[in-house]
Amino acid sequence: MQVDVILGFVAGLVHLGTFVIYSRQVLRGTSRPNTATWTLWAFLSTLNCITYIVMSADWVKGLLPIASSLACIATLMFSLLKGKLSKLNLWDSIALLVGIISIFAWWWFRSATYANLVLQVGIVISFIPTIRGVWKDASTEKVPPWFVWSFAYILNITVVLIRWQGQYQDLAYPTLCVLLHGGIGVLSLRRTSASREDIKHAQ
Repeated sequence: MQVDVILGFVAGLVHLGTFVIYSRQVLRGTSRPNTATWTLWAFLSTLNCITYIVMSADWVKGLLPIASSLACIATLMFSLLKGKLSKLNLWDSIALLVGIISIFAWWWFRSATYANLVLQVGIVISFIPTIRGVWKDASTEKVPPWFVWSFAYILNITVVLIRWQGQYQDLAYPTLCVLLHGGIGVLSLRRTSASREDIKHAQ
């Protein structure tokens, strides 16, 4: 088996394994996910998976998007076990609208590439509620899963580069996800450290 294929499977397995860890945190109550956001991510990740595979015409590059789609749906189910479905806020609604627009773009332009690139805007917007939530209260998310997810996307970028055919659009999704997932991890880490420092000074 070629190195790029192995890395593709490893990226997918790392992604799925991290979701298992995250789901355990949800069940234990150590992570408090926004169910509306996860509902949106389940929709966006599935749409992203389809458009990315069609766009790249490469199933190896698509292994991580497939894993992400399945994992988002499974995590949503776990999240619902711990609470009721929350309402979509303004950012969620905008992200959902962008997702719908990407479907229209795919139909209108007959281009999965246009659809996927439009969808990336929705994915960025969909992270805003989680980023704001972690900024306000670092305890809503644990640090490790977010960094491991970033690592999985770095592996995916590596796969894209190994199988490079001049398709720059194939880098948009994994690159954004490295930044978004890693950003939440860094933010959680910084806020957690700040909280500990405040406690130390208080003592």
